[in-house]
Amino acid sequence: MAPEHSLAPAIAAPKPGVGAPRRIEASDPRADGRRRIVLLGREKVEIARSVGGVFMHIALAPDAYRGVVLRLSGARDGAFHYELVLAHRDPDLSVILLEADDDSEIRAEWRLWARFLRLPTLVERQDGRPEPELARLGEVAVLPPGPRRRGKAMTSRRARFLTRRKTGRAELAIAVEASREIFPGSKLDR
Repeated sequence: MAPEHSLAPAIAAPKPGVGAPRRIEASDPRADGRRRIVLLGREKVEIARSVGGVFMHIALAPDAYRGVVLRLSGARDGAFHYELVLAHRDPDLSVILLEADDDSEIRAEWRLWARFLRLPTLVERQDGRPEPELARLGEVAVLPPGPRRRGKAMTSRRARFLTRRKTGRAELAIAVEASREIFPGSKLDR
């Protein structure tokens, strides 16, 4: 359930492969009527509002935003309440994307919004300080190394190239005569 001081957007994140812009009507305490319209697309984020009778229309590229932030906004009735925020350095340009009480639902939406807008996923662990969900080296997420593919169990087996070969059968073996010359001028002893 959304808090009384804000309007909770009633729109889900776009599914993968969908590129149509999404329209959100959000709360804005400084705007006339305390509302603003936000259009979220892959190419731009548009914010339209009226302040003091003057209509304002702001269009920004999604990469002007820092990322999609998962924030714990409080606890109600013994359950946590979460918010997804499209975070900008200027708090007036930040947009609340979704509010929910279900942890699994909000995590799925968080990843979908980040993928749709091509922005990093951020977590607000301390009040007002979003940080990357995973450690990053430039644009690449740094993960702990995975387990080795070839462990000790594999070393006790045959070599990989030998596993493709069939072992010989005794009935197909050719008998070798001991009196034959192996090299010119040499004889095998019996």
